[in-house]
Amino acid sequence: MGKGIRCCLVSLGCPKNLVDTETVIARLLRWGFDITVHPQKADVIIVNTCGFLRAAVAESVKELKKLSQWRRSGRCRALLAIGCLVSRFPDLIREKVPEVDACLPSDQIGQVPAVVSNLLGRRPVRLPAEPPYPERVLSTPPWLAYLKIAEGCDRSCSFCTIPKIRGPQKSRSLDDLYKEACELVAAGVRELILIAQDTTLYGTDLYGRPDLSQLVKKLEFIPLLKWFRILYAYPTGVTDEVIEALASSTRFARYIDIPFQHSHRDILAAMRRGGDGERYLRLIERLRQGMPDIALRTTFIVGFPGETEHHFEDLLNFVQEAQIDHIGVFLFSAEEGTSAASLPNPVPLKVAKERRDRLMTLQQQISLQKNQRRVGQVVEAVLEGRKGHHQWSARSWFQAPDIDGHLIVTANGACTNGFQLALGRFVSVEIVKAKPYDLEARLLS
Repeated sequence: MGKGIRCCLVSLGCPKNLVDTETVIARLLRWGFDITVHPQKADVIIVNTCGFLRAAVAESVKELKKLSQWRRSGRCRALLAIGCLVSRFPDLIREKVPEVDACLPSDQIGQVPAVVSNLLGRRPVRLPAEPPYPERVLSTPPWLAYLKIAEGCDRSCSFCTIPKIRGPQKSRSLDDLYKEACELVAAGVRELILIAQDTTLYGTDLYGRPDLSQLVKKLEFIPLLKWFRILYAYPTGVTDEVIEALASSTRFARYIDIPFQHSHRDILAAMRRGGDGERYLRLIERLRQGMPDIALRTTFIVGFPGETEHHFEDLLNFVQEAQIDHIGVFLFSAEEGTSAASLPNPVPLKVAKERRDRLMTLQQQISLQKNQRRVGQVVEAVLEGRKGHHQWSARSWFQAPDIDGHLIVTANGACTNGFQLALGRFVSVEIVKAKPYDLEARLLS
């Protein structure tokens, strides 16, 4: 069934979406379908959409419209939209892109092979039993994989659509995660990136309490695992227990992403998030006391309703004092169905953009100063791309893929004699030059 039927998958949005796409690819292969990366050669095109923000909604609709040309031409026999946008605005897709043959929300993407079979008039086949954890075909480089530890979210941030899109938190068991991590590492993965909508709430729904620290401890038992890092950690969930587990780990990459979103108590209260700048600074201090070399990433929202110049100055002062390694800044987006969309005192877009630019200018200075302090350091890095005959793009422990800067590593011919510099290899480099986001280094071994 399905032999010779080629499916092309397009994944939009965050790494959590990417993991979903990888599971869909694996299921399609188990059903006997072929996979192609070329939509113009595909019999079936499947778009895993993002619907988190208005900009993501627009991007998803634009991508579907672009790909619908192959459906209209008759080359493609079926066009599917799956994922977050379908969960959030199921009618929008059919209105904007009538060529779409089927829509499956996030909680039904496991049915993609059956739906494709029905659309193509194929008879279903009997399949072997499902594995204990989701099968995946990695779309990341072979040395890197995301490990999604939970689905959904129990938080009630006033600006966020995820709980309505993905539902309440559903954690995976420690045993299942450990088994999948072992399988990934056995297949050649050396860096795992733990993701969830809120990684710090992991396990609460299964064990009655957050259990991220226990997962961290289990990852220690995977000998060939080089690094793991953590994204999407909620500030008030980074407890002393978690910090102690991370500080004791020999495989933790000393990198954690903690979206603070703001620093002023008034704005955080309006966002329905706990804490304030002082509490966040104490958290950063505890992290650095336990791990002096830890790299921190965060995100902020500017232009939130009611944000005054006083509130924004508080944020600037916080960023100056916190000296965070990596920062992303987003403009507030009034999302349909969220309570923040109806809050009074909206901030004009021009003002919000100006605040974003001021904050990023400040962070650029901080990033440059922090990178300059790295000059002369010898660090371990993973080679991820060739840039020239003796030059590579690489990352070290303080850089996450796609969202942070790179190391540009150069070696002379003599240095490369005697061993193969394959992509995915971990090497020792000396940092020789700093830029605001990237660094230059020379290969040592």
